[in-house]
Amino acid sequence: MPRYTTIRISLEDKERLQRLAKLIGSKSLADTLRYVLDITEKELERYKANPSSVLASLKYAKDVGETNAEGVDKYLYG
Repeated sequence: MPRYTTIRISLEDKERLQRLAKLIGSKSLADTLRYVLDITEKELERYKANPSSVLASLKYAKDVGETNAEGVDKYLYG
């Protein structure tokens, strides 16, 4: 027999879970949360980069102002 526990979440997060449950056709919030956890685990396993290195690279970022996506290569490669 499965064991259960109680978790506390904000009312806003509960409403988000209820919307997700409706979208995926889930009958319970527990099933919805389980589904979200499964997806999250799969996505995190696919991501192999070190998050701290990504965040550290942001210190070199600069504002290039308003840009046009047609010139993205120019902005990226000079």
